[in-house]
Amino acid sequence: MRIKEIQQAIECWTYRPTWHTSHSIDVEAMKGAISNIQDLSFTPSREELAEAIYESVKDVPSILGAPKDLRETAKEFATKIASRI
Repeated sequence: MRIKEIQQAIECWTYRPTWHTSHSIDVEAMKGAISNIQDLSFTPSREELAEAIYESVKDVPSILGAPKDLRETAKEFATKIASRI
């Protein structure tokens, strides 16, 4: 249940095929996702964040330059997000 709530909070960022880039649009979308996470009634763990990110992006269409190891990339972003919430 908590993973689904987190997925809903981050979908403004993770629905984009470029979610993993440092492009300004993706950075802004990630900031929106962090804000949504902060509005949740609980503080998700790094593991929950990583799982929610992975589950959200595993079926997003791949683009040139997409990360090869989505699970590892999800963990890296979870760490970044956890440090900001």
